[in-house]
Amino acid sequence: MTVGFAIAVSGGALAAGLAAAGSSIGVGLAGEMAGGVLSEDPDKFGPMLILQALPATQSIYGLIVAILVMVKLQILGGTNPLFDLGLGKGIAVFGACIPAMFGELISAIWQGRSAVASMGLVAKKPDAFGKAVILPAMVETFGLFALIATILILMVGIQF
Repeated sequence: MTVGFAIAVSGGALAAGLAAAGSSIGVGLAGEMAGGVLSEDPDKFGPMLILQALPATQSIYGLIVAILVMVKLQILGGTNPLFDLGLGKGIAVFGACIPAMFGELISAIWQGRSAVASMGLVAKKPDAFGKAVILPAMVETFGLFALIATILILMVGIQF
């Protein structure tokens, strides 16, 4: 295995790991608030669960990036891995993963914080759930932009 190959795989691994870390923080923040709301009104479980789950999607995006890196390196493609991948291409694959690394990490945390605020709104005004879910969903778009950027750079911008 070459250093380039290791660097490339590290890009996918960090994208998945940082996305999962961000999702854990976001879901945890929302879970704390949901627990408080539910202690006062257990009937609000459905809306609380939906709002708490929103920051988890970034971990899925990170996993998608990790899978795409493995496919790009032909690890999951049914052929021999490109263990002789050059340093430059390894760094290019790693670089392609940077938008997902930071975009998923940061958007998941802020989506969790936004979900907390939305839970406060739903706790006081249950009829406002439709409006409340839009607020953290707006943060989701930035996680999607980061995923799309990584996919475009990884799949179109880097040729082996």
